[in-house]
Amino acid sequence: MRIIIETQERHRTLFMEMAKALKAKVQIEPEEKKQTKAAFLDKLERSYREAQLHAEGKIELPTLKEFLNEL
Repeated sequence: MRIIIETQERHRTLFMEMAKALKAKVQIEPEEKKQTKAAFLDKLERSYREAQLHAEGKIELPTLKEFLNEL
């Protein structure tokens, strides 16, 4: 069985001790950084410029098939 618990850093020791007492396996993942509004707008603007350049024939963008093959 798998249980995922999100908690604050200050409670980490408590959960580690409980897991040890229960002989449970613990995997700690780093917290994902939230994207700021400015970073989002910057990426959006960059994508829009790339789409414009592609429409003008100045750059070549990968096809959907090429993109999915990378995943």
